[in-house]
Amino acid sequence: MFWQCSFTVRLEMSDEYMTFEQAAEFLNTSSSTLYRWLREERVPAHKLGRQWRFLREELERWRAGERDDSPALVLAKLEQLLKTRLEERKEKGMERIETTDSDALGARILWDAFDSGASVVHVQPFKDHHQLSYRTNAGLEHLIELPADAFEALDRQWSTASQPTRTSRSRRMYIERERGEADERDALQVRYQKLETLAGDRLTLQLLRTDPGYISLSRVAHGQDEQQLQTWLTASHGLILISGKSGSGKTTTAYACLNELATRGDLVIFTIEETAGTLLPGVNQVEIDLDDAAAYRATFSAIFNSDLDVLFIASTFAQPHQSLLWSTAINAAESGHLVLVQIEAESAHDAIARFGEGTDRSFDDVLIGSCWQQLVQNESGQGRVAVYEMVDGALAPGQ
Repeated sequence: MFWQCSFTVRLEMSDEYMTFEQAAEFLNTSSSTLYRWLREERVPAHKLGRQWRFLREELERWRAGERDDSPALVLAKLEQLLKTRLEERKEKGMERIETTDSDALGARILWDAFDSGASVVHVQPFKDHHQLSYRTNAGLEHLIELPADAFEALDRQWSTASQPTRTSRSRRMYIERERGEADERDALQVRYQKLETLAGDRLTLQLLRTDPGYISLSRVAHGQDEQQLQTWLTASHGLILISGKSGSGKTTTAYACLNELATRGDLVIFTIEETAGTLLPGVNQVEIDLDDAAAYRATFSAIFNSDLDVLFIASTFAQPHQSLLWSTAINAAESGHLVLVQIEAESAHDAIARFGEGTDRSFDDVLIGSCWQQLVQNESGQGRVAVYEMVDGALAPGQ
């Protein structure tokens, strides 16, 4: 810890002293970062009255390597943080799978995020550092700030371990670890995306879960909402609209429905998606560029000729070829298949109206139901739950 002194007598300032602005420029850092270093007592400084002053000689020694945010020290601090978090989960009796120190630090970060219930790892650029954060149900959890060299070291691990996807918009990696003492292994698929911003390179690492329990219908919906969805899924054919505003969790609900159907074991299920957010056991998930009409037609035709029972189309209201996507959905429903379509809407009735406007075709006789949802804070205030609005269609079982 660096010492800081407060002087009550007036001092004659020599050329060796720097003002706050001069020190920030000398250290090539922002004012906000220098203020943070002062609060954390990480940088040598002297307080003269209400103003901070800095000795050039002390800053030169500190800048030369006597600082505790060097890349090696930050990465060591991050490794210790991951160990501490693992021990905290152990003390709480939370289910976990041990990783070893021989695992790469980048892999240990991904497993820590996974065990913490995170769905995405964000590495956000700022002027002089990157912020490593997890996306959980409670929001963004900030872990640590990374200097440039530390960020680049982690980025090299992730980019080297990943392979380009078919669309070349992202990369995909697979990591494994041992599960307990049963000689089993746990696998995780991670989608890695690097995007250049004005502040610097930004990383988004999406964790694709393979645990069916996480996406079970009973976990997503409850009570009458769960019963209503279960009833709709018993239909042999028809159309189910799953809607909501952006970020409402409608994809999770769709995946839960598909997972429910897959557990029956006697259905051939396909999805057509821009980007799959979760790996669904027993479901044939196909990723394509939904903005490419020719690619969609070819993919739909191939799937339609694959003896399918269930089809999920993850379209949005802003899709440039939505009329094509939705018309093919109606065709599949009319041909005796169960079809789930994801769209953005303001209500369950609005979803029906938008779908009709987008296709300019009658589909009343194949509509099983329209489901709309939004996320609200749960009773504890520590997370969010889905609240549903559902409207039966003419093909709804029991109608």
